[in-house]
Amino acid sequence: MDDEWSRMAARGAQARANLVAALRECGELADAVEHFEGAELLEVLIAVDGLRFVMAESGQLLQGVVRGHEG
Repeated sequence: MDDEWSRMAARGAQARANLVAALRECGELADAVEHFEGAELLEVLIAVDGLRFVMAESGQLLQGVVRGHEG
């Protein structure tokens, strides 16, 4: 059971790190969305879509770890 908890904790730590990195990157992209036009804006919007995926996946995984720890 301890080994399973260790794996879950490691997955949770990685998910948290991924989520934090994605959120920070989103903050950095805000100015680009505000000011860029054309191809540059499209590139930023594609990056935002990728970050949305990372945030959703990491957020769901982290929620599962937290719920598993509380239960």
